[in-house]
Amino acid sequence: MRWILRAGLALGLAAGACKDSIAPKSLANPQATTAQMAALDTLFNVSPLTSFSALSGDIAPVAAARVAMLRAVASASNPLARSSALRPYAQGLESARMLRQLVPTLAGASAAAIFPPDVLGKTFEWNVTTDVYEATARTGAPTNGVRFILYAVDPLSNLPVEPLVEVGYVDLKDESAGSTAKVHITVAGVGGTPVYVDYSVTLASLSTTSVRMNTAGYITNGVSSPDTLRFTGLILVAGSTTSASVTQDVTLDVNARDAHIRLWERVSLTQTTADLRIYFRFQHGPEGVTLEGNFNLDSVGQTVDGTLTAKVDGGPFATCTVAAGPDTYTLTCRGADADGLNADEEEALQALGDGVAHVSEIVGGLFGPAVNILGA
Repeated sequence: MRWILRAGLALGLAAGACKDSIAPKSLANPQATTAQMAALDTLFNVSPLTSFSALSGDIAPVAAARVAMLRAVASASNPLARSSALRPYAQGLESARMLRQLVPTLAGASAAAIFPPDVLGKTFEWNVTTDVYEATARTGAPTNGVRFILYAVDPLSNLPVEPLVEVGYVDLKDESAGSTAKVHITVAGVGGTPVYVDYSVTLASLSTTSVRMNTAGYITNGVSSPDTLRFTGLILVAGSTTSASVTQDVTLDVNARDAHIRLWERVSLTQTTADLRIYFRFQHGPEGVTLEGNFNLDSVGQTVDGTLTAKVDGGPFATCTVAAGPDTYTLTCRGADADGLNADEEEALQALGDGVAHVSEIVGGLFGPAVNILGA
């Protein structure tokens, strides 16, 4: 997904530049920004994390067929998916459409019944014949939850390679209290060490038509490195299957690299239209770089129009205007000053755009197992 955004932004940023009415700002060190964004990827270059990301949609003790179907429908009717340059922004919209359909189920989820009694303490292993997880007689799962074995995955199919190669496991534990459902999730290597991921997802029903999901925890590559990504996030869903608003807000911090990220998205939905707002900020030391998106979408006509704006410490850096339809696509961009953007600045912007897609993938992976369980 990240290379798609790189190609789209590179095309647009080369389109032209003109003087902005507001004093433009430039990156203090474009190469450092690019390096910092690229370095975040190294936190996830270990097999258990790759496996968890690829298989998160399958991690559910009870078959989450309805959730999977809603994901597929949301993806198939997404106008952003029709343009390679806009595809990286599609995940937030697809998640919003799925969650809108799940509001009644999530609002009625009982904190006392996260896991059916017959699956508590069970370990789930991959069945290579059916390509699904199944409960087995294997021991070791937590008594208040379930365990899923993780395997090396094929990068093309995102399914476990055959013959199966174990790389770790994920435990999901029920830590609910009162009317708040809470799932505690840990990802560990074979034998339980090291622990790569440790976080919780809580679900609170605010009303019959609105729910809030919160998460907090950390991700690490588990080697002798100071790099640990700590995160907090929330998803707020309100409305009905015909009209709804979905807000996602997540922050990620790698203090050892003085790197701090925030991704905020809000999607306002009707049955045929969507209004998508994106705010992505990367703070490195004293400098803050932002990418803001504003898209209006029509799923019937498969049209998109909107803008992408990049800023440095609040000053304009570059702006792109988008207009897309089923068979047409235009991207008109301009730099913030008469000199336009040099190669290092373009590369930094591309890396920033990569981050939007990557953080969306992280958020989807973190919330995925909890949504499978609570929305089934």
